Amino acid sequence: MVSIKDVAKHAGTSFKTVSRVINNDPAVREETRDKVLRSIEALNYRPNSAARMMRNQKSGVIGFISDDVVTRPYAGELLLGAQEVASEHDKVLMVVNMEHDRRHRQQALDMLLERRVEGLVLATYYHREVEVPAELLSVPSVLVNCYSHRVQLPTFVPDDERAGYEATRLLVERGHRRIGLISLHPEVTAAKLRLSGYRRALEEGGLAFDSELVVRGEDVFGKEPAAYSVETALAQLMALSSRPTALVCGKDEFAMQAYFLLLRYGIRVGQEMALTSFDNQRLIAPNLSPGLTTMALPHLEMGRAAMRHLLGGETDNSTRLIPMPPIVRESHRVDR
Repeated sequence: MVSIKDVAKHAGTSFKTVSRVINNDPAVREETRDKVLRSIEALNYRPNSAARMMRNQKSGVIGFISDDVVTRPYAGELLLGAQEVASEHDKVLMVVNMEHDRRHRQQALDMLLERRVEGLVLATYYHREVEVPAELLSVPSVLVNCYSHRVQLPTFVPDDERAGYEATRLLVERGHRRIGLISLHPEVTAAKLRLSGYRRALEEGGLAFDSELVVRGEDVFGKEPAAYSVETALAQLMALSSRPTALVCGKDEFAMQAYFLLLRYGIRVGQEMALTSFDNQRLIAPNLSPGLTTMALPHLEMGRAAMRHLLGGETDNSTRLIPMPPIVRESHRVDR
Protein backbone atom coordinates (compact mmCIF):
# COMPACT_ATOMS: atom_id res chain seq x y z
CA MET A 1 0.00 0.00 0.00
CA VAL A 2 1.40 3.38 -1.01
CA SER A 3 2.22 5.67 1.95
CA ILE A 4 2.84 9.38 2.24
CA LYS A 5 6.56 8.61 2.58
CA ASP A 6 6.46 6.80 -0.77
CA VAL A 7 4.97 9.92 -2.33
CA ALA A 8 7.65 12.09 -0.70
CA LYS A 9 10.43 9.82 -2.01
CA HIS A 10 8.92 9.81 -5.52
CA ALA A 11 8.58 13.62 -5.50
CA GLY A 12 11.99 14.20 -3.89
CA THR A 13 10.49 16.13 -0.96
CA SER A 14 9.88 15.57 2.74
CA PHE A 15 6.70 13.86 3.92
CA LYS A 16 5.82 17.10 5.75
CA THR A 17 5.79 18.91 2.43
CA VAL A 18 3.48 16.27 0.98
CA SER A 19 1.19 16.72 3.98
CA ARG A 20 1.10 20.49 3.45
CA VAL A 21 0.19 20.00 -0.20
CA ILE A 22 -2.61 17.58 0.72
CA ASN A 23 -3.97 20.16 3.17
CA ASN A 24 -3.71 22.99 0.63
CA ASP A 25 -1.16 24.98 2.63
CA PRO A 26 -0.75 28.26 0.66
CA ALA A 27 2.88 28.55 1.79
CA VAL A 28 3.93 25.69 -0.53
CA ARG A 29 5.57 26.89 -3.76
CA GLU A 30 3.58 26.14 -6.91
CA GLU A 31 6.49 24.24 -8.47
CA THR A 32 6.67 21.96 -5.42
CA ARG A 33 2.90 21.58 -5.25
CA ASP A 34 2.73 20.47 -8.89
CA LYS A 35 5.55 17.97 -8.38
CA VAL A 36 3.83 16.43 -5.34
CA LEU A 37 0.45 16.26 -7.08
CA ARG A 38 2.05 14.51 -10.05
CA SER A 39 3.55 11.94 -7.68
CA ILE A 40 0.20 11.43 -5.94
CA GLU A 41 -1.40 10.70 -9.28
CA ALA A 42 1.46 8.54 -10.49
CA LEU A 43 1.43 6.36 -7.37
CA ASN A 44 -2.36 6.44 -6.97
CA TYR A 45 -1.82 7.40 -3.34
CA ARG A 46 -5.34 8.75 -3.28
CA PRO A 47 -8.14 8.45 -5.84
CA ASN A 48 -7.33 10.48 -8.91
CA SER A 49 -10.49 12.52 -8.35
CA ALA A 50 -9.16 13.64 -4.97
CA ALA A 51 -5.87 14.70 -6.51
CA ARG A 52 -7.67 16.70 -9.16
CA MET A 53 -9.71 18.44 -6.44
CA MET A 54 -6.51 19.39 -4.64
CA ARG A 55 -5.03 20.74 -7.87
CA ASN A 56 -8.16 22.84 -8.37
CA GLN A 57 -8.10 24.00 -4.76
CA LYS A 58 -11.51 22.39 -4.12
CA SER A 59 -12.23 20.25 -1.10
CA GLY A 60 -15.34 18.48 -2.42
CA VAL A 61 -17.01 19.13 0.94
CA ILE A 62 -20.24 21.02 1.66
CA GLY A 63 -21.01 22.06 5.22
CA PHE A 64 -24.54 21.30 6.49
CA ILE A 65 -25.36 23.24 9.65
CA SER A 66 -28.59 22.43 11.48
CA ASP A 67 -30.48 22.92 14.73
CA ASP A 68 -31.58 19.34 15.47
CA VAL A 69 -32.69 18.57 11.89
CA VAL A 70 -31.01 15.18 12.08
CA THR A 71 -32.80 14.13 15.27
CA ARG A 72 -36.30 15.41 14.44
CA PRO A 73 -38.79 13.08 12.74
CA TYR A 74 -39.26 13.92 9.05
CA ALA A 75 -37.14 17.07 9.24
CA GLY A 76 -34.21 14.73 8.61
CA GLU A 77 -35.45 14.51 5.02
CA LEU A 78 -33.90 17.97 4.53
CA LEU A 79 -30.54 16.29 4.98
CA LEU A 80 -31.47 13.32 2.80
CA GLY A 81 -32.51 15.59 -0.08
CA ALA A 82 -29.32 17.62 0.17
CA GLN A 83 -27.18 14.47 0.40
CA GLU A 84 -28.85 12.96 -2.67
CA VAL A 85 -27.95 15.94 -4.87
CA ALA A 86 -24.49 16.33 -3.34
CA SER A 87 -23.69 12.72 -4.20
CA GLU A 88 -24.78 13.29 -7.80
CA HIS A 89 -22.09 16.00 -7.96
CA ASP A 90 -19.44 13.87 -6.18
CA LYS A 91 -19.58 16.09 -3.10
CA VAL A 92 -19.58 15.04 0.54
CA LEU A 93 -21.69 16.65 3.27
CA MET A 94 -20.07 17.47 6.59
CA VAL A 95 -22.95 17.74 9.06
CA VAL A 96 -22.71 19.69 12.31
CA ASN A 97 -25.39 20.45 14.87
CA MET A 98 -25.50 24.18 15.57
CA GLU A 99 -25.85 24.55 19.32
CA HIS A 100 -27.85 27.50 20.58
CA ASP A 101 -25.01 29.22 22.45
CA ARG A 102 -22.57 31.37 20.49
CA ARG A 103 -19.43 29.53 21.62
CA HIS A 104 -20.53 26.19 20.18
CA ARG A 105 -21.81 27.87 17.04
CA GLN A 106 -18.46 29.56 16.45
CA GLN A 107 -16.57 26.32 17.01
CA ALA A 108 -18.74 24.57 14.43
CA LEU A 109 -18.24 27.30 11.84
CA ASP A 110 -14.49 27.49 12.44
CA MET A 111 -14.22 23.73 12.01
CA LEU A 112 -16.07 23.82 8.69
CA LEU A 113 -14.10 26.74 7.28
CA GLU A 114 -10.78 25.18 8.36
CA ARG A 115 -11.70 22.25 6.14
CA ARG A 116 -12.18 24.60 3.19
CA VAL A 117 -15.80 23.73 2.54
CA GLU A 118 -17.01 24.76 -0.91
CA GLY A 119 -20.37 25.93 0.40
CA LEU A 120 -22.61 26.03 3.45
CA VAL A 121 -26.23 25.06 4.05
CA LEU A 122 -27.99 26.46 7.12
CA ALA A 123 -31.16 24.44 7.83
CA THR A 124 -33.70 24.52 10.65
CA TYR A 125 -36.25 21.90 11.64
CA TYR A 126 -39.16 24.33 11.55
CA HIS A 127 -39.86 27.41 9.42
CA ARG A 128 -38.45 30.43 11.26
CA GLU A 129 -36.27 33.51 11.05
CA VAL A 130 -32.59 33.03 11.89
CA GLU A 131 -29.56 35.13 12.72
CA VAL A 132 -27.15 34.52 9.85
CA PRO A 133 -23.51 34.13 10.99
CA ALA A 134 -21.12 36.41 9.11
CA GLU A 135 -19.11 33.36 8.06
CA LEU A 136 -21.88 32.33 5.67
CA LEU A 137 -21.07 35.37 3.56
CA SER A 138 -17.48 34.21 2.99
CA VAL A 139 -18.47 31.14 0.92
CA PRO A 140 -21.51 30.29 -1.25
CA SER A 141 -24.36 29.62 1.19
CA VAL A 142 -28.09 28.89 1.23
CA LEU A 143 -30.84 28.94 3.85
CA VAL A 144 -33.28 26.03 4.07
CA ASN A 145 -36.56 26.07 6.03
CA CYS A 146 -35.48 29.40 7.49
CA TYR A 147 -34.98 33.00 6.39
CA SER A 148 -33.39 36.33 7.34
CA HIS A 149 -34.73 39.83 6.88
CA ARG A 150 -31.26 41.31 7.42
CA VAL A 151 -29.05 39.24 5.13
CA GLN A 152 -29.76 38.36 1.51
CA LEU A 153 -29.01 34.72 0.73
CA PRO A 154 -30.75 32.15 -1.49
CA THR A 155 -33.66 30.93 0.64
CA PHE A 156 -35.82 27.80 0.33
CA VAL A 157 -38.93 27.66 2.53
CA PRO A 158 -42.29 25.85 2.49
CA ASP A 159 -45.21 27.73 0.95
CA ASP A 160 -47.21 27.85 4.18
CA GLU A 161 -49.61 30.53 2.96
CA ARG A 162 -50.61 28.42 -0.02
CA ALA A 163 -50.91 25.36 2.21
CA GLY A 164 -53.27 27.21 4.55
CA TYR A 165 -55.32 28.23 1.55
CA GLU A 166 -55.49 24.69 0.12
CA ALA A 167 -56.35 23.07 3.47
CA THR A 168 -59.26 25.49 3.86
CA ARG A 169 -60.37 25.43 0.24
CA LEU A 170 -60.91 21.66 0.40
CA LEU A 171 -63.49 22.28 3.13
CA VAL A 172 -65.11 25.28 1.45
CA GLU A 173 -65.62 23.18 -1.68
CA ARG A 174 -67.53 20.62 0.42
CA GLY A 175 -70.04 23.32 1.32
CA HIS A 176 -68.83 24.12 4.84
CA ARG A 177 -69.51 27.66 6.02
CA ARG A 178 -68.33 27.38 9.63
CA ILE A 179 -64.68 26.32 9.48
CA GLY A 180 -62.62 26.41 12.66
CA LEU A 181 -58.84 26.79 12.80
CA ILE A 182 -56.83 25.31 15.68
CA SER A 183 -53.63 27.28 15.21
CA LEU A 184 -50.01 26.83 16.12
CA HIS A 185 -48.41 29.32 18.51
CA PRO A 186 -49.22 32.73 16.96
CA GLU A 187 -45.56 33.80 16.82
CA VAL A 188 -44.56 30.84 14.67
CA THR A 189 -44.02 31.89 11.05
CA ALA A 190 -46.11 29.01 9.70
CA ALA A 191 -49.05 29.98 11.92
CA LYS A 192 -49.12 33.53 10.53
CA LEU A 193 -48.84 32.41 6.91
CA ARG A 194 -51.40 29.63 7.20
CA LEU A 195 -53.88 32.01 8.84
CA SER A 196 -53.42 34.33 5.86
CA GLY A 197 -54.15 31.41 3.50
CA TYR A 198 -57.17 30.39 5.59
CA ARG A 199 -58.60 33.90 5.31
CA ARG A 200 -57.95 34.04 1.57
CA ALA A 201 -59.81 30.77 0.99
CA LEU A 202 -62.78 32.02 3.03
CA GLU A 203 -62.87 35.27 1.08
CA GLU A 204 -62.74 33.49 -2.27
CA GLY A 205 -65.58 31.24 -1.09
CA GLY A 206 -67.71 34.24 -0.16
CA LEU A 207 -67.43 33.55 3.59
CA ALA A 208 -66.83 36.19 6.23
CA PHE A 209 -63.87 35.79 8.59
CA ASP A 210 -65.00 35.11 12.17
CA SER A 211 -62.23 35.52 14.77
CA GLU A 212 -64.16 33.28 17.21
CA LEU A 213 -63.46 30.35 14.92
CA VAL A 214 -59.66 30.80 15.23
CA VAL A 215 -58.31 29.31 18.46
CA ARG A 216 -54.81 28.63 19.69
CA GLY A 217 -53.77 25.03 20.25
CA GLU A 218 -50.43 25.37 22.04
CA ASP A 219 -48.81 27.58 24.64
CA VAL A 220 -45.05 27.73 24.12
CA PHE A 221 -43.73 26.25 20.90
CA GLY A 222 -41.72 23.08 21.52
CA LYS A 223 -42.93 22.65 25.12
CA GLU A 224 -45.89 20.98 26.77
CA PRO A 225 -49.07 23.06 26.44
CA ALA A 226 -50.09 24.95 29.56
CA ALA A 227 -52.76 27.63 29.31
CA TYR A 228 -53.45 26.62 25.72
CA SER A 229 -54.05 23.12 24.38
CA VAL A 230 -56.05 21.32 21.73
CA GLU A 231 -58.50 20.31 24.45
CA THR A 232 -59.16 23.91 25.56
CA ALA A 233 -59.23 25.10 21.94
CA LEU A 234 -61.81 22.51 20.97
CA ALA A 235 -63.89 23.33 24.05
CA GLN A 236 -64.00 26.96 22.93
CA LEU A 237 -65.23 25.98 19.49
CA MET A 238 -67.83 23.54 20.81
CA ALA A 239 -69.17 26.22 23.18
CA LEU A 240 -70.08 28.54 20.29
CA SER A 241 -73.78 28.99 19.59
CA SER A 242 -73.01 28.08 15.98
CA ARG A 243 -70.44 25.29 16.08
CA PRO A 244 -68.01 24.66 13.23
CA THR A 245 -68.75 21.75 10.93
CA ALA A 246 -65.14 21.53 9.74
CA LEU A 247 -61.70 22.06 11.27
CA VAL A 248 -58.26 23.00 9.99
CA CYS A 249 -55.66 21.76 12.50
CA GLY A 250 -52.24 23.41 12.76
CA LYS A 251 -50.38 20.09 12.67
CA ASP A 252 -51.05 16.38 12.59
CA GLU A 253 -50.56 16.01 16.37
CA PHE A 254 -53.44 18.48 16.86
CA ALA A 255 -55.58 16.53 14.41
CA MET A 256 -54.90 13.23 16.16
CA GLN A 257 -56.00 14.73 19.49
CA ALA A 258 -59.07 16.27 17.85
CA TYR A 259 -60.18 12.85 16.52
CA PHE A 260 -60.46 11.48 20.07
CA LEU A 261 -61.59 14.67 21.85
CA LEU A 262 -64.49 15.14 19.42
CA LEU A 263 -65.88 11.76 20.45
CA ARG A 264 -66.69 13.31 23.83
CA TYR A 265 -69.13 15.54 21.99
CA GLY A 266 -70.54 12.62 20.02
CA ILE A 267 -68.84 13.86 16.86
CA ARG A 268 -66.89 11.58 14.53
CA VAL A 269 -64.33 12.89 12.07
CA GLY A 270 -65.27 11.97 8.52
CA GLN A 271 -68.96 11.70 9.40
CA GLU A 272 -70.17 14.70 11.44
CA MET A 273 -66.92 16.72 11.23
CA ALA A 274 -64.63 17.36 8.27
CA LEU A 275 -60.96 17.92 9.07
CA THR A 276 -57.68 18.86 7.39
CA SER A 277 -54.21 19.34 8.78
CA PHE A 278 -50.51 19.95 8.02
CA ASP A 279 -47.30 17.86 8.02
CA ASN A 280 -48.24 14.39 6.73
CA GLN A 281 -46.49 12.63 9.59
CA ARG A 282 -46.28 9.04 8.46
CA LEU A 283 -46.90 7.54 11.89
CA ILE A 284 -50.08 9.59 12.28
CA ALA A 285 -51.82 10.72 9.09
CA PRO A 286 -52.39 7.41 7.22
CA ASN A 287 -53.06 5.44 10.42
CA LEU A 288 -55.96 7.47 11.74
CA SER A 289 -59.46 6.31 10.90
CA PRO A 290 -60.54 7.83 8.62
CA GLY A 291 -57.20 8.67 7.01
CA LEU A 292 -56.10 12.27 7.59
CA THR A 293 -56.13 14.73 4.69
CA THR A 294 -53.05 16.87 5.27
CA MET A 295 -50.58 19.21 3.57
CA ALA A 296 -47.16 17.52 3.34
CA LEU A 297 -44.07 19.34 4.55
CA PRO A 298 -41.65 19.42 1.58
CA HIS A 299 -38.46 18.67 3.51
CA LEU A 300 -36.97 16.37 0.87
CA GLU A 301 -37.78 18.81 -1.94
CA MET A 302 -36.32 21.78 -0.04
CA GLY A 303 -33.06 19.92 0.57
CA ARG A 304 -32.78 18.94 -3.07
CA ALA A 305 -33.64 22.39 -4.44
CA ALA A 306 -31.23 24.18 -2.12
CA MET A 307 -28.33 21.88 -2.98
CA ARG A 308 -29.00 22.10 -6.72
CA HIS A 309 -28.88 25.88 -6.43
CA LEU A 310 -25.69 25.83 -4.37
CA LEU A 311 -23.83 23.44 -6.67
CA GLY A 312 -25.20 25.06 -9.83
CA GLY A 313 -23.28 28.25 -9.15
CA GLU A 314 -26.40 30.43 -9.32
CA THR A 315 -26.17 33.95 -7.88
CA ASP A 316 -29.88 34.73 -7.43
CA ASN A 317 -30.56 35.53 -3.76
CA SER A 318 -34.34 35.40 -3.98
CA THR A 319 -36.69 33.29 -1.84
CA ARG A 320 -38.12 30.09 -3.35
CA LEU A 321 -41.46 28.88 -2.02
CA ILE A 322 -41.57 25.09 -2.13
CA PRO A 323 -45.12 23.71 -2.52
CA MET A 324 -46.71 21.69 0.29
CA PRO A 325 -48.75 19.15 -1.71
CA PRO A 326 -52.13 18.04 -0.35
CA ILE A 327 -52.22 14.38 0.63
CA VAL A 328 -55.91 13.65 0.16
CA ARG A 329 -57.42 10.89 2.30
CA GLU A 330 -60.92 10.67 3.82
CA SER A 331 -61.10 13.02 6.80
CA HIS A 332 -62.28 16.08 4.86
CA ARG A 333 -64.98 14.29 2.81
CA VAL A 334 -68.04 15.43 4.72
CA ASP A 335 -70.54 17.42 2.64
CA ARG A 336 -72.88 20.12 3.95
